[in-house]
Amino acid sequence: MPRVKKNSNDEYNAPFATNLRELMDERGMNQSTLADYIGVTRQAVSAYSLGLSLPDIEKFEKIADFFDVSTEYLLGRTEVKRANITVQAISDTLQLSEAAIDKIHGLQKEFRFEQNLENDWKLSLQEKEPLSGIFSSWLEAVDLDGLMRNLYRAVGTAANAQNSGYHPEKFKLDGDDKEAVYNLKQRGYVTLTPTEQMEYYEQRTVKTFHQSVEKMESDIINVVIELCEAENAERNQT
Repeated sequence: MPRVKKNSNDEYNAPFATNLRELMDERGMNQSTLADYIGVTRQAVSAYSLGLSLPDIEKFEKIADFFDVSTEYLLGRTEVKRANITVQAISDTLQLSEAAIDKIHGLQKEFRFEQNLENDWKLSLQEKEPLSGIFSSWLEAVDLDGLMRNLYRAVGTAANAQNSGYHPEKFKLDGDDKEAVYNLKQRGYVTLTPTEQMEYYEQRTVKTFHQSVEKMESDIINVVIELCEAENAERNQT
């Protein structure tokens, strides 16, 4: 009786075998259905999913078509499932997830203000032009580098606090953070516990975010005022 080949952990956890198993689990797909579609036996599909063998090019492409994913995803070269080269390029360049790209792309609404009978203004949304322009304006307005640095520091000090147990030692602030050191000296000390550092950097993160939103709101208000004045001028002419 011939011996059955056993697969190693490396083979079982190879990108193609792992992604194939996950896709089948997500879709609730059995091996026989996939086997019928690509023209192989159920045992062959089982071997693919266990990392014991690989399909040829034609069958590999059929598997990608069956699950509506890219061949790059099956090979583990990208986390973007869809066979969309634009989404893949954005993901690879900006390191954004497919879900994040979909959220940004989903901001496809026009925003405008309409005046009602009570002379009040309200926001009206219609499927015309991208509201993502507001998101773009926010990215331009925000000190993204400062925001992320402070957020990273807050997370880092939180990890320190968790790992230091019930009697956390005091951690010195970054030597190059002159603003933080100055503020702390005004309070009578130059060191903080991890929890205190976390709260400090969280406050700086929130402040940076609020400042960027305020700037964006100011820009939008100016645009709205200009639009309203233009509409009123047009009405007066008619």
